[in-house]
Formats: sequence, C-alpha cells, structure tokens
Amino acid sequence: MTIFSEDLLQRIAEGAAQRDAQRDQPFDLINEIKASGFGARRLASRYGGGGASLTETLDAAITLAQADPNIAHIWRNHHVAIERLLNTPSQHPAVVRLRERVLAGEMIGAANTELGQAQIGGGGPFASRLARQDGDYVLNGKKFYSTGSLFSDWLYIPVSLEDGTRVIAIAPKGRAGLETVDDWFGMGQRLTGSGTTLLENVLIADDEVLLPADIPAKQAVFGSTIAQLFLTAVIAGVVAAIARDGATLLGKRKRNYYYAPTSAASDDPILLSALGEREADAFATRAIVLAAAATADRTYAALQAQDEEIDEHLQAAAAAAAKAKVTVDRIAHHAASSLFDITGASATLAHLNLDRHWRNIRTISTHNHTAHKAYALGNLSVNRTPLPTQGFF
Repeated sequence: MTIFSEDLLQRIAEGAAQRDAQRDQPFDLINEIKASGFGARRLASRYGGGGASLTETLDAAITLAQADPNIAHIWRNHHVAIERLLNTPSQHPAVVRLRERVLAGEMIGAANTELGQAQIGGGGPFASRLARQDGDYVLNGKKFYSTGSLFSDWLYIPVSLEDGTRVIAIAPKGRAGLETVDDWFGMGQRLTGSGTTLLENVLIADDEVLLPADIPAKQAVFGSTIAQLFLTAVIAGVVAAIARDGATLLGKRKRNYYYAPTSAASDDPILLSALGEREADAFATRAIVLAAAATADRTYAALQAQDEEIDEHLQAAAAAAAKAKVTVDRIAHHAASSLFDITGASATLAHLNLDRHWRNIRTISTHNHTAHKAYALGNLSVNRTPLPTQGFF
C-alpha cells in the first residue's frame, strides 16, 4: 500500500540524480510527504492514526526509496520512534504530545550516536548529559549521527542523567541551544540529514524526559528490529530503481557492440537477460523485506496482547530482519554493479550519476555489519545463543 500520488513519486524520482550530485536537500519534498499523512499512517488507530501494518508501511517505504532512497531514509527514525514510544500504552505527557504532533503532520528525528562511546555490550552512559536546574533539566552534548533530524520537527535524544542512567529527552527542533548541522559527507545517502546535533544548555522540561520505566522494555527491543528492517527496505527500493534505470537506458540505446548478436541493443538477448536478472532482483528483495515485515506484524500483535511468549516472538522478528539484511545486501551489491552490464560504458557518464545506486547501497548496508548478523544467526541455530536485543537486531 502506498499513499503517495504518482505525480509526487515521479517528481521525486526525476530529480533524485541531480539532487544527489548537487547536494540539494529535499526540504520541499519532505514537506509534501508530511502533508500526505505518511508520518501518521503507522500510528495505531486507537490514537487517531491510520493503523497501517508494518507490511504496508515498509512496502510504501520501498516504493518511496525506489524514487529516492535519501527521502525514504529520512523517515526511518520517525518510524522507529513510533514503534518504541507512540504505539505503546504509555500516557506519558511527552508521548501524548508527540502523538498529537504526528497526527498534525509533524516529523520526529533522532540524535543518537556519539563518537568515542564504547559500543561492545551496549548500555553504557552517554557523554550528553541532563543536569537538574530549577526543577527541570539543562542538556549539553554532541551527537554524531542524527539521520532525518535536519528535516524534523521534534528530536528523540538518548542521553544520560548525572548518575549515568540512560533516558530519552524529547525536544522541539527550534528550541534554543539545539542545532542540527548539515555536515554529513558520506559517499552515499548524501541527503539524509545525518549530520551532527549540537546541544548547548538546552532547557528540557521534567515532562520531556522519559525514564527507563516509562518505555516498555520489550517495545524498545522491537523498535531496534524495525530500525534494521526499515534500512533493508530502503535498499530494496534502490534495487527496484536499478531495474527501472536499466530498462530505461537499454530502451534508449541506439548502438550496440560491434560483435553483438543484434544491431539493436533493445533486441540483444544478452542485454535483455541481464535486465531480466535485475527485474528478478527487485522482485526478490521486495518479497524478502515484506516476508520479514509479516513476521514483525505478528510480533507487534503479540506485544499488544501481552503474549506470554513475547520473547520468542521478538527473537523471530529479529531473526527475520537479520536474514532479510544478509540476503538483500548480497543481492543489492551484485545488482548495483551489474547495472553496467546492461547499459555499457555510456552509463558511466557523470551526468547520469548511476554510480549513486552502488554508493547508496554500500553506505546503507555498512551501517550494521552483515557478517555479524550472519554469525548471530548461525550461533542461534547451532548453539541456541539468543540474538542480541540491541544494535539493530
């Protein structure tokens, strides 16, 4: 299911290569998507949202990523916040406020990772700290990865109290002392707003802080799984774009190799076969993501029902997401390189910017190490070692 109009998707797709090449941030397009209601589509119907399933939501994300993976990726942390916070029974004032703002079309970004923080084992304190001041808090710190925050209206900020306890601060984007910096210069996904967030004496009200007890622990684990699956959906969208661009360029080719079996490239069985492989890749990667999403939907239902076997459901969702990543990454890397087997040397011309597909896939898939996911799956199968519950599992 997608709620995006064909006109919007076409305009997003037509400008994607140029935006990437010129570092033209898609503020206007993100505002159109906000106005479409996409951000509230997954919010549960009991809170006034669209009540869409994860299968429907990730299918829409794949379609959006086919048009422009940067724009789809920008929405990732918004949807993780929905799973971790908004679709829980919590009536914490910050959660209730966020639900209202999401229904009004606003977007949630996240400022999470810090350079220098030890990751092994997880759960350590953040350098970004909340200190008590006149009954509320003041926040100081610096976040390295803040995907989507450049375009967001609210920020979800994991920080620590003075005693090291990890909490979540929720703040509107325009608050004094809070600055999002457009300094993400990765080789791919250049326009996701994944830069630095600076926090200098930011005033945080007492009711804008979520303590560990305010966040259902099992729901937080589930949110980590969705964070990974959403990334894999974006990669599946890029694979679909590869098939689309391969077909477009092959249809336009007026020349063929001098030793080719046909004079017209569009009739060449070798080139058509290469294109057919990419079409199969696009079909397969979408199907894989949606199969994992169906498992996640069952887990979400079990969470809502407070199923006694919820840990088994959470492990099943995490395993499905990990299997999807391992397989989709492999298919996608091959597809991005093989695009040039369809279109030839002319496809390497800089103005086409087709190398962005490989750069984007490589950048997204590098976020969470594929080999570690495969190892965890093998260790689960042979040694019954449970999958981790942090680190996008």
